[in-house]
Amino acid sequence: MTLSGQFSPPPRQTVVYGKPIAEALPAELDKLGAKRVVMVTTNSLSAPGKLGATVAAALGARCMEIVTGIGAHSPRGDVLRIMAALRKHDAEAVVGFGGGSVCDAVKVATQGLVNNIERAEQFDALRVPSTAPGPQLPYIMIPTTLSAGEFTHFAGVTDERGPRKELYVHPDLAPDVVILDPALTLATPPRLWFSTGIRAVDHAVESWCSVNVTPPVEATSLHALRLLAAGLRGSHANPQDLDMRLQCQLGAWLSVQGVSTGVDLGASHGIGHVLGGTAGMPHGETSCVMLPHVLRYNIAETRERQRLLAEAMGAPGTPAADIVQNLVADLGLPGRLRDANVPRELLPKIAEESMHDLWVKTNPRPISGPPVVLELLEAAW
Repeated sequence: MTLSGQFSPPPRQTVVYGKPIAEALPAELDKLGAKRVVMVTTNSLSAPGKLGATVAAALGARCMEIVTGIGAHSPRGDVLRIMAALRKHDAEAVVGFGGGSVCDAVKVATQGLVNNIERAEQFDALRVPSTAPGPQLPYIMIPTTLSAGEFTHFAGVTDERGPRKELYVHPDLAPDVVILDPALTLATPPRLWFSTGIRAVDHAVESWCSVNVTPPVEATSLHALRLLAAGLRGSHANPQDLDMRLQCQLGAWLSVQGVSTGVDLGASHGIGHVLGGTAGMPHGETSCVMLPHVLRYNIAETRERQRLLAEAMGAPGTPAADIVQNLVADLGLPGRLRDANVPRELLPKIAEESMHDLWVKTNPRPISGPPVVLELLEAAW
């Protein structure tokens, strides 16, 4: 395969791993000189006796307020609540603790702050495409899932008027610091932990097989698959194994380097976006179901790449689609659309809408129209 193109590394970001939160968080805040901090998290993590208390203890007297109750898919109303707390305390930094919804809500809140957003409808001015100024408030994210949104410079926030989830992009939108502490993932529900892990596998697989993959992303994608294949099975066998959990976190970080640097993905992600928006499937579960079928569809164009993918995942000679499908099954995750409560009568609409997604258009094997997508969906149902 002959490669050509250019590589644009992501904006500067510090990733801290191998240190407990009680040590890592104060040290990073000291570097920032931040003494007034607002923490953002979910109700489940902030309940009495939950892990939110561990993060709050690490913040100590710096913690001015804890904003809780961040809803799924980051509603605009929750973004405004975060901004109100940041303004109230003249915050010098914000700390997010949770999954993708917390991460994205804080991303857009920091951009809204510098652009003087005060009402929900004003967020329209920040949506893609936008030339609005980027965030200036330092942002530390402590993830509890493997979706890896903390490493990207885009976010999805829901406009409740639709409702519809909308994209925000800015080169400075990614958190300044990401702290990976596997002990803080112990309360993550297993289905969420493992399904977002398969989402990370999907990032790595579709980056490796991408039509415009770059040499650095080839390296990070394959190593991500090595870490994730072993780490997901290891943390399934022993949920308390922090080394396996950290291995998963490191794999998720590496898996998204392609997305962060402009490498286009394929139909598993593209169809997955529509399954999420139209059928309400969590993005991790869309990868569980669609990735094996997309790999089979793409085999004629990516045969050699899939062979090397199988080697990286520890099963040389086994079809890559079977490796992913077996991993999904072994982790107890849904393997069919019907298992995720997607109505069969919705499939034609999903097929039509999928053709508007950028990453369906950049699939390694061209997809000519809705009938091809429908065939994949029927196979997955």
